[in-house]
Amino acid sequence: MIHPHQDIVIVGSGIGGLSTFLYLTESDAFKAGEISICLLAKSTLSTTNTDWAQGGIAAVHAIEDDFEKHVEDTMVAGAHVNDRQVVRKVVEAAPALLNDLIRWGTCFDKNEANDYDLAREGGHSEARIWHAEDQTGHAIQAALMQNATASDNSNILENTLLVDVIKDLNGLFHLQVYDESHKCFFEITTSKLVLATGGVGMLYAKTTNQHVATGDGIFMAQKLGASIENLSYVQFHPTGLVHEGNICFLVSEALRGAGAVLRNQQGEAFMHHYDERLELAPRDIVSRAIITEMNKNGETCVWLDATHLSSEVIDQHFPAIKSQCKALLNIDIAKELIPVVPVQHYSCGGIKVDAFGETNVSGLFAIGEVASTGLHGANRLASNSLLEAIAFAKFATEKRLDKNPEVQSPVPVHFNLECFDINRNQVQNLLSQHAGIIKTTKGLKDALAALQTIKSNAVSVAFNPFNFASGILLEVGILLIEDALRQDQNRGVFYNEDLVNDLVS
Repeated sequence: MIHPHQDIVIVGSGIGGLSTFLYLTESDAFKAGEISICLLAKSTLSTTNTDWAQGGIAAVHAIEDDFEKHVEDTMVAGAHVNDRQVVRKVVEAAPALLNDLIRWGTCFDKNEANDYDLAREGGHSEARIWHAEDQTGHAIQAALMQNATASDNSNILENTLLVDVIKDLNGLFHLQVYDESHKCFFEITTSKLVLATGGVGMLYAKTTNQHVATGDGIFMAQKLGASIENLSYVQFHPTGLVHEGNICFLVSEALRGAGAVLRNQQGEAFMHHYDERLELAPRDIVSRAIITEMNKNGETCVWLDATHLSSEVIDQHFPAIKSQCKALLNIDIAKELIPVVPVQHYSCGGIKVDAFGETNVSGLFAIGEVASTGLHGANRLASNSLLEAIAFAKFATEKRLDKNPEVQSPVPVHFNLECFDINRNQVQNLLSQHAGIIKTTKGLKDALAALQTIKSNAVSVAFNPFNFASGILLEVGILLIEDALRQDQNRGVFYNEDLVNDLVS
């Protein structure tokens, strides 16, 4: 068993959690043995959305590119709701952050001139996407895991679920933790708590997220009194592969960047009707265009056409997409059209943090998708998510986390763990139907009433991780719908057809 007190506890093992862990282990305070660190992984270390990220990570590198272009692309995609100062801070830090990833062992693709082979994705005015084929997140995850090792003053615990957190009168966080391997609970206290728990994908019937993305960080932060903002700014990826199951395989935007074309059921390219940027318009625009085309004739999908791309391009840059389309649907993407539909992908809002990743609750940090940093605004620019996570890991570590905290005596607390029998499918269907790409006020109100009825009728059961996570989904779903009803303007990914104002995008 680990020591019951850790100076810093990190919850989550994607790029946000692992890069925070690595930056901390490189700090002077850690090397001097002045701080202890513990990282909790809900499942295995590799069970993260980072591991599934395909396209890449954005950073200025090419001669024709510059920081101003990346800043403006980010602001335009985010409907200018972004915090420009934060955008500039992240964009200007990006090249050094890529060097850190390379230093930790991430191998990005290079071209024939032995320079980095940068791709272009939707919303980007230049090619600035660093990638490792179409499995960039997997390459980053593997490199981070290779470097993240336990030591005398650091611990990494897998299959360990945070189930409750209380902040005592002396400012210490008390964490109630469930060890799935040994089926037991234990308590950890910490001076600083970092939530790097990812998004809320499992709120929806179709998502590109891993099964662990159940909104745990949002729930815990809200319980502690942290501010949650724009939770209804949910980005849908335009091209999820149409196949069975809750978790949907993502067909990377990079394929459209390479020239793949969206076609309707009549085989017609249609994006020219919606945006001059065509297939490379921001994701909110492409997603709404696809839904509009589907609704015209009551269709269930549109088609992504990559048949005019060379076999060399497909084999070199998109081997995973080619393999998954073959395995799941027996489609050869070099010869056949790919059935796609928009699916839940990313949370642009979340736990509100400052420019160093700290919330309004002293000592509580949020890193990565769980956070609302001001970078994304109302719509995340493609490949800015991995960048945001490692950027705020570094910002937090350099300015706040690496300081040796004053030792405080813990005040005993009482955990009151509750677990209910929640029909997860009901929750997912309500969110998918009423809080998806196109919303209505009546639909949102109906969904909120239905979710509140589910909550009031829920029956208490003995603790088990699945039901516990379903309860969190219900609570976070209510928060999301309430946020959507507070929105008074259509911006970026948020679109309520009952709001009469013009869409800001």
